[in-house]
Amino acid sequence: MTLNVALIAESFDRAKKENGGLRTLGLRFYERLFEKYPSVRHLFTAPPEEQHKKLMASVGAIVASVTNPEVMLPYLRAMGIRHIAYKTENGHYGAVAENLVAVLDEHLSKEGEWTDEMKANWEEALQIISEVMIDAAAHPEQYETELTAAGYQADGFKSNNAKPWELVIS
Repeated sequence: MTLNVALIAESFDRAKKENGGLRTLGLRFYERLFEKYPSVRHLFTAPPEEQHKKLMASVGAIVASVTNPEVMLPYLRAMGIRHIAYKTENGHYGAVAENLVAVLDEHLSKEGEWTDEMKANWEEALQIISEVMIDAAAHPEQYETELTAAGYQADGFKSNNAKPWELVIS
């Protein structure tokens, strides 16, 4: 399958505007995640009211940079490396992906349409994202030069910014 990045961007743009926007989507993400996957609850130290902002900023950054791999790949690799410290396991990525697709379905179906094509594209995109992050977490030393050039430290955090989930695309 070839990713339809325009469809992903369009559906995320709708998510920003429909059904209470990204706040509603993000809060529902954590509500459903903790209901369906209670074993991951201990991994989150910030309350959902704060954590959802990071998640939605990260998803937005990925969507915005998807056609700019020299920006997106270091961002994803840094995020994967940061998740080592958060005790993220490879199996958690599938739960997060399933959960995000499910809440996007709920969110976008309320005011508009969520199609099988949207679902398939989001699932494929999230699979690719997971693979990049898992690889970086398994082999962080391979990406040190790339991350340094992109403004990240070896631990995946930004050199001069306490908000590594933010991405400025120039």
